[in-house]
Amino acid sequence: MHATVANQPPGSVQAGTNQIALCGAATSSTDEATALSSFFQSPHTAEELVTLAMQRHPEIRAAARQVAAEGQTIPQVTALPDPVLSNIWWPITDHSPQTASGRMPYTMSLTQRFPWCGKLQLRGEVADLETQMAITRLAQVQLRIAEAVKQSYYEMFFDQKALRITQESDKLLTLYVKVAEARYKVGQVSQQDVLRIQVEQRRIRDQLITFQRENGVAQADLTRLLAISPEIELKTGASLNLPSVPQQIEQLYNLAIAQRPELRERLLAIVRDERKVDLAKLEYYPDVMVGFNWQVMTSGASLARTADGKDNLGLTVSVNLPIWKERLQAGVAEARERTAASAARYDSERDETMRQVRRLTIQARALEEQIKLFRDDILPKAEQTLQVSAADYRVGKVSVLQLLDNWGQLLRFQIQLARLESSLGQVLASLERVLGQLITSDPVQQTRPEGAMKGNAPMSHEGRQRPVTPQ
Repeated sequence: MHATVANQPPGSVQAGTNQIALCGAATSSTDEATALSSFFQSPHTAEELVTLAMQRHPEIRAAARQVAAEGQTIPQVTALPDPVLSNIWWPITDHSPQTASGRMPYTMSLTQRFPWCGKLQLRGEVADLETQMAITRLAQVQLRIAEAVKQSYYEMFFDQKALRITQESDKLLTLYVKVAEARYKVGQVSQQDVLRIQVEQRRIRDQLITFQRENGVAQADLTRLLAISPEIELKTGASLNLPSVPQQIEQLYNLAIAQRPELRERLLAIVRDERKVDLAKLEYYPDVMVGFNWQVMTSGASLARTADGKDNLGLTVSVNLPIWKERLQAGVAEARERTAASAARYDSERDETMRQVRRLTIQARALEEQIKLFRDDILPKAEQTLQVSAADYRVGKVSVLQLLDNWGQLLRFQIQLARLESSLGQVLASLERVLGQLITSDPVQQTRPEGAMKGNAPMSHEGRQRPVTPQ
C-alpha cells in the first residue's frame, strides 16, 4: 500500500457529511445545539471534524468574504471615470458675455475622460490577480484550521487512550493486591508487598487525574476550532487509521511547489507586479478628454444689432501632457523593484517549503518505524514478561518489586506507543498543510495533479518557477 497525496481541498471528506450539514443548516440556536449534541454522541474521525470546522470556523468565513470583496474591485477599476457636467451662469445682464449672435446667459458642458488604450484592461488584470491571491489566502486559512483541528484531535486521542490504558493497568493492580493479600494471610509474603502495590495504585490514580486534565484542555482547544460550545464532550475512536508515510521525497517536493497556496500566492504576486510594470509604462501616454459644449444665446439685452439668439454647439478634445519624465521613470523603476522583491519572496518561500517537507518527512518516517518496533516487538515481549512474572509471583518465584517493575514497564510502553501514534498523526497533519493536499492510502501511483498551476510556472535556468501571463 503506497501513501499518496489526494488532490482535494481540506474538508472534502464525505463521511458524516449529512449529519454535519444538519449542524451547519440549523435555523435557530436551539435547533443547532440539539443537532450538535446528537452529532457528538458518538466518536468521530479527525476528517469528519475537519469537515465541520470548514463549515463553521469564523476565520474561514471571513476569508471567504474577503475573496468576495476583492472580486468586487474588478468592475470598479475597469470602468470609465464618471463624466463631468458643468454649468456657468451669468445672472447679471451687464456682466455676461456678448457676441454677434447675442448675449450668453449660461453655458453647459459635458466631459468624459478616456484612459489610454490598455490601461483599464491592465487595471482589471491586476485586480483579478489580487482576487486570485485572496483565494490562495482562503486556502491557507483552510489548511491551517485543518492542521489545528487534527493536531488537537490527535492530542485528545492520546489523552483518552492513555486514560483507558491507565484504567486497565489500575484493574491489574487491584488483582495483584488481592493476590498479595491472599499470600500475606498464609504467611508467604510480608505486608510490605500489599503496601507497595497499594502505593502504585495511588500513584497511577494521580496519573489519571493528569490525563483527565490534559484531555479537558485538548477538548477546549478543539471546541474552539469547531466553533461549538466548550461544554460539548468530544470522543475519539479507539484507534487511528493513519496513512503510510510517502516514500518519494522528490514527488513531495514537486507537489508542494505545485499545490501549496503560499507559493501560489507568491507566483501570482510576481505576475501582478509585472502587470503593474506594464501599467507604469503606459503612464507615458496621455489620457484623452472629450467634451460637448452648449452655449445658450439670447437676443434679449443684446448689444449687437445682428443678434439672432441662436445657441452655439461645440465639441472639445484635450489630453494631459506627461512631460515630467523623472516621475514617470520612478514609477516604472518602483514597479520593477517590487517585482524583483516578489520573486525573492517566492524563492524564500519555496526553500522554506522544501525544508519543511524534508524535515516533516524524516520525522514521520522515524515515528512510523518506532510504531512498528513497539507494536511488533517491544509490546508483545513486555506483555509476555508481565504474564510470566505475574504467574511466578503467585508461586513465590519472583518478588513484588520485579512484578511491579514489569507492570510499570508495560504501562510506559503502552503509553509511549499511544504518544507515537498521536505524534505521527500530528506530523502528517503538518505535512498536509505544507503540501496543500491530503495524504491518503491508495495503491494507485500518484502523479502530479492534472492542471496544477496549468503550466503557468515554467522552470528558469536557476531552478525557480517563473510565472507567465495567464491566457
